Amino acid sequence: MSAKTVLKVFDKRDLECPICLQKFTDPKELECDHIYCLRCLQDLMKKHGKIQCPKCRQMHDIKIDELKSMKSNETLSNLVECVDKIESEQPEICSSCNNQPKHHCSECEMYLCWQCIQQHKKFPALKNHSLYTLDTNIEEDSQDSLKCKNHVDKKLEDYCLICNLTACEDCKHIVCCYRNKHEVIPMQTALNYINLTVTETMEIAENVREKLKERLDVITKNRTELESSLKLSRTVIEIHECTIIRKVKEESKVMMENLTQIYEEQSKVINIHVENIESKLTQVNSLMSSINKMMNKPTETENLALYQTTITAVGNEVAADELDKSFTKTRITPKFIPSPKLAELINHEGVGKLITVGGVHQVNKLINVKVNKKDENISVTKGQPFSVKVSSLAESDVGQLKVTLTHKLGAKSATLQVNRKEKYTITGRCNLEGDWQMDITDGVMSHVICSPVSIKVQPLGHVHTIDNISEYKEHDKNKNNVTNVVLDTDRCMLVSGYSRELIKFDQSGCFVSRLQLPQNVSAPYMHHIGNGHMVYTDRVNICVVMCDNQYQAIQTFGKGVLKLPLGVIVNQETRILYVADRKCHCVFKFNIDDGSLLGKIDSEGSKAGQMKEPEDVAVTKDGHLIVADKANNRLQIFDVNGKLRKILVGSGKEDGKVWTPYGLTIDMDDNIIVSSMNKLQLFDQNGKFIKRIDKEDDGLNYPVGIAVISNRPRRVAVANHGAQNVKIFNY
Repeated sequence: MSAKTVLKVFDKRDLECPICLQKFTDPKELECDHIYCLRCLQDLMKKHGKIQCPKCRQMHDIKIDELKSMKSNETLSNLVECVDKIESEQPEICSSCNNQPKHHCSECEMYLCWQCIQQHKKFPALKNHSLYTLDTNIEEDSQDSLKCKNHVDKKLEDYCLICNLTACEDCKHIVCCYRNKHEVIPMQTALNYINLTVTETMEIAENVREKLKERLDVITKNRTELESSLKLSRTVIEIHECTIIRKVKEESKVMMENLTQIYEEQSKVINIHVENIESKLTQVNSLMSSINKMMNKPTETENLALYQTTITAVGNEVAADELDKSFTKTRITPKFIPSPKLAELINHEGVGKLITVGGVHQVNKLINVKVNKKDENISVTKGQPFSVKVSSLAESDVGQLKVTLTHKLGAKSATLQVNRKEKYTITGRCNLEGDWQMDITDGVMSHVICSPVSIKVQPLGHVHTIDNISEYKEHDKNKNNVTNVVLDTDRCMLVSGYSRELIKFDQSGCFVSRLQLPQNVSAPYMHHIGNGHMVYTDRVNICVVMCDNQYQAIQTFGKGVLKLPLGVIVNQETRILYVADRKCHCVFKFNIDDGSLLGKIDSEGSKAGQMKEPEDVAVTKDGHLIVADKANNRLQIFDVNGKLRKILVGSGKEDGKVWTPYGLTIDMDDNIIVSSMNKLQLFDQNGKFIKRIDKEDDGLNYPVGIAVISNRPRRVAVANHGAQNVKIFNY
């Protein structure tokens, strides 16, 4: 098959070296069948002293002076030569018309433009000819991209930032843009902006790629050291085994198996990191290729913004050095140390110990058993049930697992249970505050991995007060109202009021930052709905707004329908947005995806099922809707169809009742937390009173919006509207 024929089925990228991303120059084929430029292989050899295939990671024992004599890939060389000849002989105009040629027909020896090649393909005798797509000149492409698609002879003059459209002087749609007061800028200004953005993004991508390459080199070096240590340790173990009696050979065999396990575990860790880096390299290379094609194409602004976000995210991951930290933390290398007094210690220590950089690698009966990572250190409130999961237990290990829970003062707990479902789950609770330690061992008192578990038991009640919220504001300092608290995506608290400013605090109450919503917005109530999106009540424009993670509006709900919207919640399964409207005395329902009004739960009055001045709403795990019926001093629960199930909590000022309920939330156990007149109470899902969370002297004054900010320990924050502060409680 001739080189011209082969070009028909080849992609241009098939002719590029995977290392330098340029056309092959003297391509050399390794034993693993992967091909690279000679100069690229020489650079690898000079940098690392050896050659490891960048694609399959196979090591090749080749000396630098042997590279030139390696087998060359003649087919690729001929193809590259053919392509160079075709492109060098490319004329300025099409062989059939005056347009710029885009393709080359190897059979007809003609250079054809896009229109002519379509006609060329229509003839049966010509449709199977070998065609090659030419590399068009960047400047010529740029000129074509600056021509109007609708008026081909006209030069593009304007670009609308709102519509993301270009226009020449004859385009009518630009008149609409001016009429609608869109931001229209000259075409050259748009070109300068996008070219600058493309250049900056490419620089970021290049830095990320270099850092990834450096880390890949480090991990590759560590792999070699691990294999070398493994080989040496195996040799020492085998020699030492030959010097001892037959009775201890079984123990030696166990030691060898343990060593192999270390290697397998570390190889898995290394492979994960290598795959992670290679995945990021592939992603960055793909993004760079796509971004580079956007030069002089202002219509690609939206895609460019997406690419910028992606490459910045990858860059942040690389800059955070989490890969290096996690690898350093988990990386160990084995080393065998024989027992010096084997005859005396054989019954106690066996034939020796395997040690690593991280310390002694114990040979346990339950060597694969470990505590789940998130359960290694636990923080709970006094009396709060907790669970610790232990994975990888075999059926035969059931009787071996033993658990003890000890306080630092010496007290022990007898409230532990071990249950088996998919994993062993150790459950318990501690009624004494302070530091506890859970020891998990097998039948011979060998600790499982990550044991003992540290458990910190915190006191119940008031934890912290964030005073003078207005002092944290940059604007709207006169708008001191504090109305709502929500948990942000980074597990921090967002505090809102009757202004456009949101104040962020961490879970301990320390100030983090201040955020700005768009102009002319007042957001007293908020709710996160996942995917970085949030809905909030806009008291200025009398609607509900859905925004992205940059707090830019995506969609609005209820304009012209709502009168005084307050609490909002979204049922993730049904995709229904519920809005409590105090003036309409009802709860509106909207489709969160398209904004359409689905109906409302309404009937003003004080009878069961009716409501008066509803303040807030919450959705249970079963999809039922709970309404804080403020003026009727009660909580009511409705099913997914809006039918009343029952009055959940009745009216009253004593504990176990509610008086003017303002805020609602559901915790991880499907319990209900309610803020009513100067108190914070906890009820179960059936409305049964559990306890009062605050105390009378904790200073709650007109508490409104509430949010569970931590599940372990159980912790809730409430917007203390009357005192203009935020109170945080353990419960």
